Parts: sequence; structure tokens; C-alpha cells
Amino acid sequence: MTLVQQRLVNAYAILLLANRMQLENIPTTEVALQDGTKSTIRQEAEVRKAEIEIERLTQ
Repeated sequence: MTLVQQRLVNAYAILLLANRMQLENIPTTEVALQDGTKSTIRQEAEVRKAEIEIERLTQ
């Protein structure tokens, strides 16, 4: 994933957490992950949202 794609994923995750955007409105643009697998910006934003929620709950 490029730096721009990573920043987009983080921004979309924050918008999801703030209930400012619905998951369906996030694009399904395909991205290549570091391990060579493929995913979408939508899927990665959902994963990042979960990671942020876990971080907050375990503090």
C-alpha cells in the first residue's frame, strides 16, 4: 500500500468511528498489502477501525 493509500485508510477509519461516513461509501479500490496479498481500501479501513477501537479499550 502506498503512503497515500495508508493515509486514506486511516482517514476513512476515523470517519467511520465518528459516524460521519458509512462503510458502503468507502471505495473498494484494490490495494496490495506488504505481504503481497490484495485487499481493498474499504476492507482495510474496517480493519483499522477495529484496531483503533481495541487500542482505546485496552488503555
